[in-house]
Amino acid sequence: MTPKLHRTLLATAADVSPALHDHMRQLGPVTMPNRKPLGIAQFLARVIIGQQLSTKAATTIWNRIKTAANDAEQKIPAFFTEENLATLRACGASGNKAKALLAINAAHTDGRITAARLRRLDPAARDAALKDLHGVGQWTIDMAAMFYFGDPDVWPEGDLAVSRTFRGYLNKRQLRRYEDTVARFAPNRSYLALYMWRIIDGIPS
Repeated sequence: MTPKLHRTLLATAADVSPALHDHMRQLGPVTMPNRKPLGIAQFLARVIIGQQLSTKAATTIWNRIKTAANDAEQKIPAFFTEENLATLRACGASGNKAKALLAINAAHTDGRITAARLRRLDPAARDAALKDLHGVGQWTIDMAAMFYFGDPDVWPEGDLAVSRTFRGYLNKRQLRRYEDTVARFAPNRSYLALYMWRIIDGIPS
């Protein structure tokens, strides 16, 4: 995040909520994590495992899957096959998530979700391509847009913690015009979401 962008976000926050401005100022500039080294298939798999789970629980399951793949001398996502379905379930993946991992491997194998192909698509077409995969919904698409493709203007409304935290700063009038209030942070809503996650983690004293 550049100093100019930080100042822009703080100025908008000050107009929306003095408390929000103060908390964002205390946290300082935030940086968008770069998850590209994972590869798009592995990234999507990791995000799917994290759906509706705490970070700790998701990390535990993902580490079990990585260990199982390593023990089988297979790479991810090639490990995600029908033959390994029971193993994925034993690692803690739900039935639906395990099927989603198989779908990711199939799409990766036939070239539908390579990073190069997806980057050539406009955001709407990219989202549609991802949504075609079993188990991939809007939250997973938003995470990919933000953390893999680096889109600066994604508001993950489906992340209840993010939306609930932001709503906590708004007055009744702003809540009635919630979408308009969020839109005031465009074209940098991804960074607003990052601040919400940081605020959830705790404001420094």
